[in-house]
Amino acid sequence: MTHLLRSDFYKLRKAKYFRVCLIITILLAVGTVFLLDFTYRIAGDQMASQMASQQDALSESGVSVSVEGIAGSYEDLGAAGQLLTFFAGNTTLILAVLVSLFVGSEFNHGTMKLIASRQYSRLTIYSSKLIAAMAAGIFLTLIYVLFSFLTASFVWGIGDAPSQGWARTIGAAGLELFLLCAFLSLFVMFSFLIRQSGGALALNICFLEFVSLFAILGEMLVKKLTGKEIVISNYLLDTNMNALLGDLHSDIVLRALIVGICFFAVSFLIGAASFQKRDIK
Repeated sequence: MTHLLRSDFYKLRKAKYFRVCLIITILLAVGTVFLLDFTYRIAGDQMASQMASQQDALSESGVSVSVEGIAGSYEDLGAAGQLLTFFAGNTTLILAVLVSLFVGSEFNHGTMKLIASRQYSRLTIYSSKLIAAMAAGIFLTLIYVLFSFLTASFVWGIGDAPSQGWARTIGAAGLELFLLCAFLSLFVMFSFLIRQSGGALALNICFLEFVSLFAILGEMLVKKLTGKEIVISNYLLDTNMNALLGDLHSDIVLRALIVGICFFAVSFLIGAASFQKRDIK
């Protein structure tokens, strides 16, 4: 297992796509802060009322949203206050691309068949890829947080401490990284199921972009047809990532933990079982 992990980390470190993803992550981190600064400058004092009206409009349509943890005005912006938002799923699209290329290329180039022909078990191979993907994902996310924080400090200053305190902010950041690992487990599963870079890339991006959309449309449809509200999106990873930006109530933390564990465990079991049973071509 140790030899496999070293090999996977070496492949990632030397891969051109990893360096490209790293550069894009840094550019995205810096650009997002400047875009946020521009948005708040344009909105002025109307930002809080605009967010409230949008929340009310979506709630009337049956979509459950929250603006907790989002700065209400330009004066509220600060690097410390926005720190937790930098953890909240900003790198998932980049990581979907990274994992698809990392795992898919092993099948494309025949490397996976060569590794499986040695003494390593299929479960060990799968676990090694997953651990390497999670390590890369956490690394890129921390790089994103670092450059976002530095840019925000330059643009807005450090500002006041997070409203929920440093201890809770650090705990919420840890939960955000845990939910990110659940996302990565899904990306690895899809990549092992498809076994080809292009197909895995398409499926991972479609899952990331459309599952939440379909859940929201489902909530709106049920509200329109029955007048009742159902909250499917509460059980999605990205929704729980956003929920952690507000006040950390025990029910929100517990739900995030349960959702993360379920997504991680189910995707790991499906991916590992599929890899065990199918032949490698």
